[in-house]
Amino acid sequence: MQVKGMGEKPLKNFVILNAFIWLLGFVSLCLIEIGLWLTTGFSPLYNILLFTLIIYSLIGIAAGLLFGLLALFFQQLFHLGNKQDRLIHFSMALCIFVILMLYESSLIKIRTYLGYSALISSSALLLVTSLLSSIVLYFFFRWMDKRGKLIIAYISILPAFWIFTSLKFIVAQELLPPLLQIVTSLQILFLLLACLICFVSLYFLFSMMFRFLKRDRDVALGKPAVAGITIVLLMLIAGVLLVTKKDGNRPEERAEKNDFVKKPNVVLITMDTVRADHLSCYGYRRQTSPNVDNLSREGVIFKNTYATTSWTLPSHASIFTGLYPSRHGADHKSDTPQDIDSMDKNVNYWNKLVLSNFTKLSNAHHTLAEILKDEGYKTAGIIGGIFCTSIFGLEQGFDYYDDEIPSFNIKFFVVYQATDLFFSLDDIFAQRGYLGKRIAVHLNDSACTWLEKNSEHPFFLFINYMDAHTPYLPPPPYERYFANIPKEIITSRNPKFDASYITAERVFMDSVMNNNHPVTPEGMELIVSQYDGGIRYLDYCLGLLFDKLKALNVYDNTLIIVTSDHGEAFGEHHQMEHGRTLYEEGLRVPLIIKYLAVNKQPRVVEHRVSLVDLMPTILAQLHYPVPSEIDGKPIEEATNNILAELKLTAFETRTKNPRDLKAIYQGKDKYIWSSNGAHELYDITKDPREEENLIVKLPHIAEAMQAALQRWLASFTPPNIRADKVKIDSATLEKLRALGYVN
Repeated sequence: MQVKGMGEKPLKNFVILNAFIWLLGFVSLCLIEIGLWLTTGFSPLYNILLFTLIIYSLIGIAAGLLFGLLALFFQQLFHLGNKQDRLIHFSMALCIFVILMLYESSLIKIRTYLGYSALISSSALLLVTSLLSSIVLYFFFRWMDKRGKLIIAYISILPAFWIFTSLKFIVAQELLPPLLQIVTSLQILFLLLACLICFVSLYFLFSMMFRFLKRDRDVALGKPAVAGITIVLLMLIAGVLLVTKKDGNRPEERAEKNDFVKKPNVVLITMDTVRADHLSCYGYRRQTSPNVDNLSREGVIFKNTYATTSWTLPSHASIFTGLYPSRHGADHKSDTPQDIDSMDKNVNYWNKLVLSNFTKLSNAHHTLAEILKDEGYKTAGIIGGIFCTSIFGLEQGFDYYDDEIPSFNIKFFVVYQATDLFFSLDDIFAQRGYLGKRIAVHLNDSACTWLEKNSEHPFFLFINYMDAHTPYLPPPPYERYFANIPKEIITSRNPKFDASYITAERVFMDSVMNNNHPVTPEGMELIVSQYDGGIRYLDYCLGLLFDKLKALNVYDNTLIIVTSDHGEAFGEHHQMEHGRTLYEEGLRVPLIIKYLAVNKQPRVVEHRVSLVDLMPTILAQLHYPVPSEIDGKPIEEATNNILAELKLTAFETRTKNPRDLKAIYQGKDKYIWSSNGAHELYDITKDPREEENLIVKLPHIAEAMQAALQRWLASFTPPNIRADKVKIDSATLEKLRALGYVN
């Protein structure tokens, strides 16, 4: 389609046409990248996708206007005469070249890890290839212009070209479905063939469209513009329609009202990763939890509560079933090779080891939600973290289960990758709950909406908050609430071209655990202050939730339980995070119960209790029978030993001391059995930080406690969990990666 009369028109018209050309280039790229992103199975964040499309459009328009104005400037400066046609051809080729250079900048970070020689050689190769491609395209566009098909050729070649470049040069190709991963020369040939077919098909389609529009008349510039914009909008609408689907993880709420006598409501809150000694009501030096403190003054605060393990999935399964991990089977077990050190550098091996051995909670277990649902309760679960989602079996018994955890992966958008060289977009998305976990305000929105519809019925509401979990990035101003420490203290150790706090946090934690670099007190204080800021933000949102219950006039008739699934390590025993040990910092969790006003008075309980007793405690408070086959007992009746377990997982095998662990508490003593024979014994009363192992001094106590452990293990048959393996999809993998569980 030759644009007639361009030679007679002022050059400023070229500026407008040039902006349109670049707009088409960037918008077509964005739509291809959105399509690739959606193929991974991520939860569509339509507001962010629309924002991304707008960003690409603005960049395209701005770049096109800039090039057009520069052309106008040089035209006037050097009196070059009217060369609009050639400038159009050059502009089209230049637009494609600029986008290829964006790809090049997006690959700088990953090539830096391979060394500067690899960075220079690969960058030079891509630069030469991009220049040659642009030159070929320039002459191709001149040839098509002579045939009167310039605009048709341009808008036809863009999608085909971006399909090839996006799939070939995208960072982290393992995030793509297997069919889209380009790793062999044969696959590249097939991809080129597919792109050629795409170009020919689009060329034919657009030719027919423009022939219809022309109908023996010259085609003005407005018609290609209208046609191109129409095509872009149709592609966007089609993409939205294709990915719109019903949410299989959220069963429809029953609309009918049940006849009932008003029963007490239950709200169960788990503050994921919150250790007890970082709440102000447990004596912490910082005021991290004023709203939880107020709740504790209305109910009962249990000063010494212990989780059944030190990571999320088995701990929550114990809360819901009243069973220890060895009995409910929702856990992780790896067939770990003997030669740990030789395998440790193989990241892909460890990722596969982690992902292939999760086991979900079996339907054979009767959960707290199922029992309450059978008793006529409306049940809802609002989930902030990946290990409580339905693929792990914890949704059993819930009428409504909101476990959609959005994760916006910037690796699929070349403009974001280039921007990420200067400041971290991952950090921004994580702070706002769009990277691996949801923040409390999102959970509150979902919970309050559900409460407004269901508070007239007796209800059981479970909320899993994740604001204290890594990465420690609470929303402003809570990131600097307790200490205004510059993040550069730890980000200075980042690899080149990586400004991410998330990366710095991971490097810092590895340094603590592996003694790679000296750990500065300022760096640890930054990490802890960020963690505490997350707790303070979570506490603020809990206050809003409690206010909502009061506004709905259900607060007084609601049994409220606030606890955590496990703690967190900050350098104790050379550890960070959780899930690798059974020391106090990982097991001792908060527990506050606001009983119904007619039943209990505020008080403090000092003796040890276990989260395995939560389910029977709730049932006893509601006057329902407690299943006889579970391990837990109502807290008032519990006299059993406190136990905890940790299976050898792929998480722990990357540390220096991989082992299965089991812990038992009796009186003032704590015994930790280890599968590698390195057993430990501590006097928790005198040595709460577990710094002196008494296993040699007091062998008779260790033998007695180990015998108690063996008797308990011999009292039941472990479940057959082969059929309950969890299949990890690409979306779940990305969320695990965002939380630091895999690389």
